Amino acid sequence: MMNDLAALVAQEPVLQQLLRTCPLHIINAFQIEHYAVDEFQFDQGAQYDNTYILAAGKVKIYLMSAGGKAVALDIYEKGAFIGEQEALLDKPYSASVVNLTPVTVLRIPNDLFKTWLKEDQHFSQELIVNLSAQIYTLTNRTERYSLHSALDQAISYLIWATRRNQVVTRTNLLNEVDTSSRNLNRIIKQLRDLDVITVDKSQISVTNLPQLITILRNEG
Repeated sequence: MMNDLAALVAQEPVLQQLLRTCPLHIINAFQIEHYAVDEFQFDQGAQYDNTYILAAGKVKIYLMSAGGKAVALDIYEKGAFIGEQEALLDKPYSASVVNLTPVTVLRIPNDLFKTWLKEDQHFSQELIVNLSAQIYTLTNRTERYSLHSALDQAISYLIWATRRNQVVTRTNLLNEVDTSSRNLNRIIKQLRDLDVITVDKSQISVTNLPQLITILRNEG
């Protein structure tokens, strides 16, 4: 197991940064686990005994809306922690978790995770940065979900993704918007009729970013 962990960490600079001063007895406690899509799941309101570091793949953190829609709070990638807040507070999960792709994770019992935090000053600083980034992202998303319509949310995400040259599909747009699949299709049709987006199979491309920004301002 130690050789497997060393090989995995050697391939991932983000893991090297997290574990570079980790005490040996903590290193020895890590277990490497692999999960197929949808097999790595945790339920909001349930309590779990382990903390995880995402070593490969993508995980969705989400809440269920009053209408039964899964509203994504964030998409975690390698280097992210899962369950660390709940481990520190000894509380049930505040949101649900599911993996969107096959994932590799490092699992450690909650009590040893807290011991690691006490014994490793470097790791303590890394965790503070990680938690601060989560709070920042969540604040921005909460404002979008609570104050804006589904159309506003969809346009905001399209603008955000376009500025970062990220590919947008119907699936990840639905993950970002608190609405039904049927209503999202209406929004996509509306924006396509306004000639601000094109749709090629499942991929959505913004063709007129300035006009899309104007539509968002007028909606607000």
